[in-house]
Amino acid sequence: MSNLGEIYRLTIRDLKYDGWRTIITLLNLLVFFFCFFSLSALAQAGQKFGDQPTDESALLIMAKNVLDPSDSIVTDNELTPAIELIPEYVKSATPLVLKVIRVDEFLLQLRAARLTDMQQVHSLELIQGDWPAQPDEVLIGEGTAHLKGWQTGDLLHIYGSDFVISGVVRAPGTKFSSIWMNLEAAETLFNLQGTYQFAWIQLQPGSNAEFVQETLRNDARLRDRFEVYLADNLYQQYSEALKNLGGVSSIMVFLALLAVMLGTYGSVFLILSERNREITILRACGFTSHNIRALILLRTLLQLLAAYLFGYGLTALVLSVLNKINPLTLHSIPLPVIITGKLFLSGLLLATLFGLAGVWMSTMHLENKSVAQLINK
Repeated sequence: MSNLGEIYRLTIRDLKYDGWRTIITLLNLLVFFFCFFSLSALAQAGQKFGDQPTDESALLIMAKNVLDPSDSIVTDNELTPAIELIPEYVKSATPLVLKVIRVDEFLLQLRAARLTDMQQVHSLELIQGDWPAQPDEVLIGEGTAHLKGWQTGDLLHIYGSDFVISGVVRAPGTKFSSIWMNLEAAETLFNLQGTYQFAWIQLQPGSNAEFVQETLRNDARLRDRFEVYLADNLYQQYSEALKNLGGVSSIMVFLALLAVMLGTYGSVFLILSERNREITILRACGFTSHNIRALILLRTLLQLLAAYLFGYGLTALVLSVLNKINPLTLHSIPLPVIITGKLFLSGLLLATLFGLAGVWMSTMHLENKSVAQLINK
């Protein structure tokens, strides 16, 4: 057992000798690892969205009894109650357009605001390119840029017109993956005629958001037809749902790893049962139970590694195709489902530990049996 080259060749010959059993074992492990990668990537996407910070420094006014926020209609009149609270409680009250549009076969959120509001009110941070200087220029969030592969200078076909991406921005909360357009350009493109989806209320630092919210809710000009929310409050329920989805997916990931351990246990136990004669000969030739367990561990490690790499490649390919042709979105916010390097390495460690645990359980009885006991079996 001191010649590592000979040990490796012996293990490879043993795997070849098993033939179809080796192939079936690899296919079983491949299925488990495919499930592991898919569920882990989904749990990671859900957790990433659910952990986004929500904006508690702003309120929004929208129409009541609308299922989709993009169906809300707000005019300049609804800004008046908030403007009256400036400067004691409210810092600014500005309109915001929200449209769900199809761009290059993708459903995305388009938000339109005044250029100054993009920075001062909505906290957009330019990380690439320039702010829009022309009516046909737009910004994209870094989430959209990452998922779609769009870059500065690319041409987007929006609502029958062509727009150039002038820059990529970083934005807090659920705004990280929107397309941003100048308000005047949106009014012309969609023929809005002074109608918006939201009145965005930026609060003064230290203001009591709940007090301002109740004040506006009870205003006679808003009470019957409009609702006042904390910013991003509409998406909090989706965040909670995705957190729950992430928890369920994590449980399924654990079950997939448990299946790897039990699958390894069953495969090794069957091999030991069918090869009692060969194991007895090896023990008689001077192999200890530890030597035999080491050979089985090496054999299992090679199978695990091969199945893990194939599983990773297959899952990455499937997720890449699905992200392109049918990306996972929540209210038009894309959720990239990808296998990160951290996920790959942590999965490799867990798969190895669970797989070797299966080998250890199935070979425990070898330590308690002598050569004579094996012969008499």
